[in-house]
Amino acid sequence: MRARLRRVVILMVIALLVAACGDGEGTDTTGAGGTSTTSGSVTTAGGGEEGPIKVGFMIGVTGDYAPYYPPSEAGALIAIEEINAAGGVLGREFELVIGDNLSTAEGAVQAFNKLVDVDSVVAIGGVESDGAVANLQSIKDRQIPTICPACGTDKLDEAGGDYIWRITGSDSDGGLIAAQFARDSGYTRVAMLVQNTEGAAGPALVFKAVFTEMIGGEVVVDVRFEPGQASYQAQVDEVFAAEPEAVYLAAGFESGGIILQEAARRGVETNWLFSPDLIVPEIAGLPGVDLSGGVARAAIAAYDTSSPAYESYAARYEEMTGDAPSSGLYDANQYDQYIILALAMAAAGTTDGPAVAAEIAGILNGPGTVVYTYADGLAAIEAGEDIDYHGASSGLDVNEFGNLASPVFGEQNIVNGAWTQVAEVALDESLR
Repeated sequence: MRARLRRVVILMVIALLVAACGDGEGTDTTGAGGTSTTSGSVTTAGGGEEGPIKVGFMIGVTGDYAPYYPPSEAGALIAIEEINAAGGVLGREFELVIGDNLSTAEGAVQAFNKLVDVDSVVAIGGVESDGAVANLQSIKDRQIPTICPACGTDKLDEAGGDYIWRITGSDSDGGLIAAQFARDSGYTRVAMLVQNTEGAAGPALVFKAVFTEMIGGEVVVDVRFEPGQASYQAQVDEVFAAEPEAVYLAAGFESGGIILQEAARRGVETNWLFSPDLIVPEIAGLPGVDLSGGVARAAIAAYDTSSPAYESYAARYEEMTGDAPSSGLYDANQYDQYIILALAMAAAGTTDGPAVAAEIAGILNGPGTVVYTYADGLAAIEAGEDIDYHGASSGLDVNEFGNLASPVFGEQNIVNGAWTQVAEVALDESLR
């Protein structure tokens, strides 16, 4: 009996081996994060599976980050179309899988897990500050190449560079510029109104430290609040009771909009310094609130509009949306992230996370043939060349922590009911 059983087992093993080496049906492959997943497709010479390559788009479709979603989606789709028009990656199409993170840390954790475990994406883009911090360890543990087009959190200042890269400026720089604005405007007494979320609290922390410790200004009151309230009248009253020369407001657009309308109804005129999260159309066109004439100053990473990549992208963006790209909405960064990921996969010859991650810094920093499109980058890679991708958003050199090495910032004011870049901003390095 035992002898017959051994023969049966041997024959079963042989049959399985023959099937695995034959028509490829039912192959077991290694998925993201080293977990084993069963698929009805075969492993190709490119190191992946047949069928589309799925990449995640983890972004706030709803909630505080919702104003960013339509332009962000447009930027991402333009990249996907460009990649697929050039033949895809490793002979396969790129497919975008959207995960709504609800603009919260909790929602970002749920979206990440679904994208990786259920949708089987091999890389992720679209990430914002709260989602980056909430999933930072999981991104590293699961070995999922991830790009942050819009997350400024200072938690990434020295935490990225292995599986997560940031292609926008840090909140450290954003908070510094707000303090620089306060100094240059002659403000010595500033009040702070700060929402208790990562995207708002990060730049506020830097603003306060630079303004008080390095510039010598006074924060007359520092009011923190939770998002999602119907009214912030008590917080607004507390701020204006301190009689500040200006108010630094760091918030999402929903809470920020309520605060600005309540301040307007109070009838007290003041100057405002805004965190980047408020540079959205909903704030510029807020009913009953006049923030024109430089009353509200803010800064955000700007686009390099002289780049051939930007010129090509901007024309396609305007054709798709009817509007020009806006640096305040990160759409060109969303485009760049998927071009970067596709080029990294092409250079690696696989969708395997560690191999793709190992290519990203080289593609961004060079040395190599300078390329501005996916098609040109792919052609250079197939010719055996190293490449240096210059994006639609900016030059994309990153430091050892995966952060944009030299971000360009633009001052934004509200002009004719819309946020408008009025000047480029040079960071005062003495304030670092």
